[in-house]
Amino acid sequence: MASQNISAHSSARGAARTEVRESARPRRLATPLRTGRAARRSLSLALQGGGAHGAFTWGVLDRLLEESWLEIEGLSGASAGALNAAALAAGWQAGGRRGAREGLDRLWRRVGDLADFGPPLMAAPAFRMMTRMFSPYQLNPLDVNPLRGMLEDVIDFEALKHPRAPRLFISATDLKQGRAVVFENDDMCVEALLASACLPHLYKAVAIDDVHYWDGGFMANPTIFPLVFHCDSHDVLIVQIDSPTTDDVPRSPRQIDTRRSQIMFNAPLMRELEALGYMGQMAGRGRAGARSGLGAKVKDLKLHLLHGGAGMQGLDVSSKQRTDRGFLSGLKETGRATAEAWLTAHRDDLGKRSTFELPGGGV
Repeated sequence: MASQNISAHSSARGAARTEVRESARPRRLATPLRTGRAARRSLSLALQGGGAHGAFTWGVLDRLLEESWLEIEGLSGASAGALNAAALAAGWQAGGRRGAREGLDRLWRRVGDLADFGPPLMAAPAFRMMTRMFSPYQLNPLDVNPLRGMLEDVIDFEALKHPRAPRLFISATDLKQGRAVVFENDDMCVEALLASACLPHLYKAVAIDDVHYWDGGFMANPTIFPLVFHCDSHDVLIVQIDSPTTDDVPRSPRQIDTRRSQIMFNAPLMRELEALGYMGQMAGRGRAGARSGLGAKVKDLKLHLLHGGAGMQGLDVSSKQRTDRGFLSGLKETGRATAEAWLTAHRDDLGKRSTFELPGGGV
């Protein structure tokens, strides 16, 4: 199975050089729904992972898809972000915006159905303690993963391979090499999504063509580079689940565990943003290939970021395993409200300017 490898090499200035292999065949922009009421804008989305907290992203996407002037060209995602991206893209290919919204609804209804299967047990303190003492090779020798059947039922993987489907960049972690691997549309299968969402304390590593994968959030959560360099849209919106900042110093074990998780799963994103910031600085100074295709891409990048603020910041890490319908529905509504506020503030900025400044002021 063909896939992209992303490798970052530290430079003397602390930036990174990223190598991404071009896709084997060119893809066209996803078929838009045509209206004449407003100027159309094309946007790519980078969707962070975060377990059940991905229902927040469900709400964000649901609200964005109501905007008929907004075209979604590409999506990158890790873990729950990968599931959201695949559900949206498959639904879009089947029925445009309405199909995309219905695809996301089906995905999260099925996640809610899994509450009776296992996640409440996974969220229990006793079970979390067991996973620190025993591996899934001992606790789950048959490698039962309720996500497999659910994904096979709700996502049309063949639709994702259609040339006019939105472009997908799904990250997983090659556990032996310790690097990110990005699967594109032609690679899409249930194993690719399971690899992107493989939490190693719950499930055995997912093997694809003799390569073993863990959750994509460890190394690319989500990846930004493919959206910048392989999509035509200059606008990229990052939907961030794990809070980038905190107001207080964590003191209790639970607070410490939650903040540690937030920092750990935000680290890959911050590294890519810092690298883009450095490249943007060099492009602005007419250095480091500013006149090349890559330099021009970074110079023209218009970056945006959306996160849940206080509504998501107050959730501890254990709630990422909660899948009861009331909790998921609440997160969806938080996501919709957050997207509504973002659109009110920034819809006129799309195609014109960044609303999020890269580290180092690169964009």
